[in-house]
Amino acid sequence: MNVLRAPTAVAIGTRVHPDAHGVDSAAWDRLVGADNFYGSHRWVRSTHLASGGDPVVTASASGDLLGVLPTWPGEGGDDEMFSLPGILPDLAADGGGGADRQLWLGTRRSVRNELLCVRGPQRRPVLRALLGRALDLASDRGDDGVVMAYLAGQDALELAAAHPRARALLHSADTYLPVPPGGAGELSARTDQHSRTRRRSEMRAFQRTGTVVKISRLTEDIVGRIAYLIAQNRARHGSSGGPQAVLDALNAQRATGLLDDAVAFLGLRGPDLVAATVCYEHGDQLYARYFGYDYTRTAPTNEYFLLTYHAPLDYAAECGFRRYRTAISAWDVKVRRGARLTPLAAVVLPLRGAVCTPARQREHNITAAGRWRELARTHPLAMGPEWACWDSPLP
Repeated sequence: MNVLRAPTAVAIGTRVHPDAHGVDSAAWDRLVGADNFYGSHRWVRSTHLASGGDPVVTASASGDLLGVLPTWPGEGGDDEMFSLPGILPDLAADGGGGADRQLWLGTRRSVRNELLCVRGPQRRPVLRALLGRALDLASDRGDDGVVMAYLAGQDALELAAAHPRARALLHSADTYLPVPPGGAGELSARTDQHSRTRRRSEMRAFQRTGTVVKISRLTEDIVGRIAYLIAQNRARHGSSGGPQAVLDALNAQRATGLLDDAVAFLGLRGPDLVAATVCYEHGDQLYARYFGYDYTRTAPTNEYFLLTYHAPLDYAAECGFRRYRTAISAWDVKVRRGARLTPLAAVVLPLRGAVCTPARQREHNITAAGRWRELARTHPLAMGPEWACWDSPLP
């Protein structure tokens, strides 16, 4: 066990566990914030059950768990979402990306990570200890460094500040919809006339198909049926996992109890299930995770809109949720439907040197933030004050 002396003279010990199973789940979840569903012990544990164990770095002092840092190998190669050249292509083009053999920090294939770490004066020493042990692990594995991508903006700044060679680089944006008391209808009523006309047209086209929306918990029967639909949708976007990989992930979630907090929005035409969206409840937030459609039967007619926006928003309003999180991708469509954007950044830390100079970091972040502001140019409410530090020079 590596030991670091914090300024408070409390010894912080770090340890590498083979997977999440060996870490006390209650102590882990005490570090999970209200927005950090994908950092929960049950979610990380389910990814290990489905895909095999990945090392987890922990930091403790006096028997108390102070920080947790899941790791995984990343995808590498040409994967645009989970390789360093994929998420930071301009940096790679500059020659600053280095070899793409990184140890990835955070939850496997998560597009929103947050830090699992205590608050207060111990936070930075704990983050420094976790990063140091992660670098040791990367060195032992023959990697070139570590990267924590899709990290909530403020957390990225805090993690980068814990090591002098770490750089926080803006690369994506998360989306969420504030849930109004009146659900989807109230949110639509707040938009411009063109958007309201378009929403009504989508609804009428959907209704002409005869598809009925049903809300259901994920029983074993439902899981088997929706896995086939989700796999079809993934295949259209380049995934080769197939229905069994989806089924394995959902069954692993059942084993960890995650499916107890899942809800499915189903599109039924008679007895046939043609579309489904799966969401998860966490605190006062609802998270959209999977969409599936049976493309072998018919072409879609706004099922994605009804099952991923309209029905979940009404459900969230009825249940008293504060936010509906809709994740990354299709940002322009989501912004037009009232979504807010929040910054996601990658913290990159090579074993030796730095991935770029502080000046290049500032230039990159100002340029990247400018692109997001342009995307939301006609929807100023989409970007809140948390963007200010990314499109102005950081000290």
